[in-house]
Amino acid sequence: MDRHPSRARSTSATLEPRVSAIVVAHKVRANSSGRAPLDLCLRSALAEDWIDELIVVDHDNPENISSTLRAFEADRRDVRVVRADPSLSLAAAGNVGAAEARGRWLLFLNADVVLQRGAVARLAAAGGGAQQPWIVGGRLLDLEGRERQAARTGALNTFSAIAVAVEWPARPLRKGDDAAKVGAVSGALMLIPRGDFNELNGFDEQFDTDYADLDLCRRAALAGGSVLFQPDASGVQFEYAQARKSRKVQGLTRFAVKSAETPIEKAFARVAGPALATLLALKDLIAGRPPARR
Repeated sequence: MDRHPSRARSTSATLEPRVSAIVVAHKVRANSSGRAPLDLCLRSALAEDWIDELIVVDHDNPENISSTLRAFEADRRDVRVVRADPSLSLAAAGNVGAAEARGRWLLFLNADVVLQRGAVARLAAAGGGAQQPWIVGGRLLDLEGRERQAARTGALNTFSAIAVAVEWPARPLRKGDDAAKVGAVSGALMLIPRGDFNELNGFDEQFDTDYADLDLCRRAALAGGSVLFQPDASGVQFEYAQARKSRKVQGLTRFAVKSAETPIEKAFARVAGPALATLLALKDLIAGRPPARR
């Protein structure tokens, strides 16, 4: 990871930073060129004028990555590296980073996402007049410029777990559209006021990997808040990796159980685990994927 010269800041340590960017670096591996997308992710965050503080959560990394992160911190006044116990879930690691943040807003950014210039300002502007607690998510693109699903339209309920499991496509929201109210946005590129995050008690740490963001958005809406998608705020996601099927089932089952309200939803929640496991197995079979090794 290259060193970055420290930027001059007009904000002193006594003033509250505007945005604290939180990047959970989890089991980082260098790519074929010998560099990890994390390097580009951190560079893009430090290039954003609205980000006054960058918090990197060192979570279950090899020692060479951890030592590089510590050297990176030593070279920057606006970067802090915190360690998260390897036994913690990714959701818990995100909460560790949030607990260290001092900014007015928290930007959760995946370690494989590179921000496009001006994204943070657009996210903050979209949330400016929104009903609190609010969450604003941005658009995610792959390396070829294709859009990845980063928002779910419509209200969330227990049966949303099925739609997520089969990757049911949502209505696309294209660049140039105004920020739109949605059911959920991706935690890979998500802005939320720090006070709202704390009022919602952060991410549910019982989610092993994915879908803690889905749950947070559901709870924000239940609290009378706003969940918005801003397609003009975007990032390029380098190495999107699907969670193992067992962890997808765990996350979606927990979401189904937590969001069950009506009798029919509660009935589904009781069988959600085996039902979702079967659904994902059938999906893999239809797609021609080999069964996962245990």
